[in-house]
Amino acid sequence: MKQPLNNLAAAKHLGVAAATLQYWRSTGSQEIPFMKVGGRVVYSLSDLDEWLAQHTYKHTGEYNKVGVDHE
Repeated sequence: MKQPLNNLAAAKHLGVAAATLQYWRSTGSQEIPFMKVGGRVVYSLSDLDEWLAQHTYKHTGEYNKVGVDHE
């Protein structure tokens, strides 16, 4: 695995605020895999890219049919 990303770097990669990523992680509203290394939360770049691929749509009708919580 390449160098893991901290919360800020992972949020930038996803195009969201660091606080949003932290909220998703703490509430489970988005199931983005993370690891705890000591007291630090880190993300794998491949996990983030996989999550992005799973949340890529061609039109809004497709987005709404998936039935996921879109927070």
